[in-house]
Amino acid sequence: MEQKTKKRTIAESLIGTSPKALEESHKELRFTRSRQATLFFLLSVGCAAIAIASAVAMFSKWGPHDADFQKYIWFCLLPLIPSLIALRIGLHCIRHAYLLLTPMGIEIFPFWKAEKNLQVLFWQEIDSAQCDTKQLALHRDPEKTSGVIVSLKPIAKQQISLLQKAINARTSSK
Repeated sequence: MEQKTKKRTIAESLIGTSPKALEESHKELRFTRSRQATLFFLLSVGCAAIAIASAVAMFSKWGPHDADFQKYIWFCLLPLIPSLIALRIGLHCIRHAYLLLTPMGIEIFPFWKAEKNLQVLFWQEIDSAQCDTKQLALHRDPEKTSGVIVSLKPIAKQQISLLQKAINARTSSK
């Protein structure tokens, strides 16, 4: 029993944990950093490919019983470290929300330490909103002197139109 929990903790420390399940998830719209995750996954695959290619090149030049091969094979494994780090960051980007539209308002999650730096804007605070393909501007007053500007670059292009429809439907119903 202890070995299973140890295996779980090792796997969770390498890959990370998924967010907690919500009781009423049908009442919210969740937008993740899926475009950023794609870049991290490509970086992870590239670093792993470098590690494999250098190990194959070393194996073809020498042999498994050669003294040089046994000393320097560990250098081939070095690109696996950034590969695992990029894989973990990519999984974090996909699993955790960037923007969360709830019946209460909009929750904006930062990249790291979301529980400390979370920003919540209630629908009553938002006077108007402008959403284009690059940014979301939420204005708190009619003069548009205060508010929040959120970049939409981390969100997938296909999801931006859904976000625009949701924001426009909510702000126009006031």
